[in-house]
Amino acid sequence: MTNQLKIIGEPYKKFGLKHTSKSTATLPHTIRFFKKHCLNPNEANKLSNASLHGGTVIHLIVQECLTKKVDVDAAFNKKEIQDKINYYTPYNDKDKKKYEMVIKFAKETANNHLENIRELDEQEWQDELSYTIWTPPVQTYWLCYIDLVGKAVQETMESYFGDLKNKFGSVEYKPLKNKQTKQNPNRIGDYVYSAVKIPNRPFYSDLMQIALYKKCCPLKPFLSYASHTDRKLFTEKNCEDLKQKNLDRSLKQLMVYEIAWQKKLECADGDINKLAWLCPPDFSDIKKDSFWYQGVPQEYIERYLNYYEL
Repeated sequence: MTNQLKIIGEPYKKFGLKHTSKSTATLPHTIRFFKKHCLNPNEANKLSNASLHGGTVIHLIVQECLTKKVDVDAAFNKKEIQDKINYYTPYNDKDKKKYEMVIKFAKETANNHLENIRELDEQEWQDELSYTIWTPPVQTYWLCYIDLVGKAVQETMESYFGDLKNKFGSVEYKPLKNKQTKQNPNRIGDYVYSAVKIPNRPFYSDLMQIALYKKCCPLKPFLSYASHTDRKLFTEKNCEDLKQKNLDRSLKQLMVYEIAWQKKLECADGDINKLAWLCPPDFSDIKKDSFWYQGVPQEYIERYLNYYEL
């Protein structure tokens, strides 16, 4: 496994930027400018929603089970995980109800991930290992945090690394018209939580992530998808997309995203106002309070839009 030098090229240095990542590289450029140039790291890290924070909780449960060899109940009740659950503050009532549902079904979702992982050769697991990698002509390093890195317990077995992908349902406002006679476990008050089906093949952004991680961690890859009702494990044995030739293609396409951003940094040449005008906001997204702006304080949005005053 490699942990390469943290080299930062001039286009990034001029804007005080350091590393990049898969999640950063695949952001729309207008959102990347907003998050990386209009907010400080503390402000950006506070932006969350029920799915993001709930997903972190489930990751912690699964990682605790695998690395400490405890069951889901013991992991869920651990003080650090309970503190993490209680830390989140929903940004509106709908988000609150979704978070309650995600946590209500957290054990089932975690158990489905564990069932997936039991399909692999037995491993000794480590979690959240960090790696850096340099992929010219990208002029900075990639920072990678890998959910799970394993070592097979026998030499004749395969060692794996991989990522956990949670699939949460949506919450809809559906007030009861009549007195309910049958309890619905997917209802909290006037909101109903609907489950989602696990995809038949990995999402392409997840393949880009695994392709990048494989460059750092040359073990066999897996992707574990789980909801509270469904699960699926993808490896190169049942998924052509995870074979090396296809991962090589996915990595090149991820690099295209990052180089496109790098070109904008080069054009702006350290001038934040020039960079802003190369990444104009989607005003309709802001007005609709779309996914990217849900829960974002108005003062952050106003700070962002100040770059576009005429």
